[in-house]
Amino acid sequence: MAFAVREWLWPRLGNEPHQLVIEMPRVYSAAHQKGDQNDLIQLAGVVGMLGGYLPNVASRRSVYPRDWKGTVDADAFIERIKQRLSPVEHLRVELPSATSLHHNVWDAIGIGLHALGRLAPRRVFPR
Repeated sequence: MAFAVREWLWPRLGNEPHQLVIEMPRVYSAAHQKGDQNDLIQLAGVVGMLGGYLPNVASRRSVYPRDWKGTVDADAFIERIKQRLSPVEHLRVELPSATSLHHNVWDAIGIGLHALGRLAPRRVFPR
C-alpha cells in the first residue's frame, strides 16, 4: 500500500518536501461504536508503514477527529469542505467508484485543509 501511494504521489509532488498529517483513530466504548474497531488497528498499521516509506516528508503530525472536525454532522461537514475548495481544486478530487467510500476522500481533504488553516468556520461580523 505504501509503495502504491508513493507511485501515485510521484507525478504530483516529485522531490518537493511535504507535510504528512495523519488522523489518529479513536476507539469508543461499545455503546458508541460504529463498525468493527479492529479495522482501526489494521488502519494504524497501514498508516505507520506509509509514514515510514514516503520520501521527502519534511514534517509529520497527527490529529484526532474531534481536533479537525469537531462535532458537526458528517454531511454538513463535507459541504463545508467543498466550500473551502477552489473550482480548480474541486476538479482535481478523485472519488472512488464505490460511493460508500467517498466520505474517506472528503475526510482526507478536510484534514489537509485543517492543517493549512483553511477549514475554520467563517465568522461574519456585523457592521
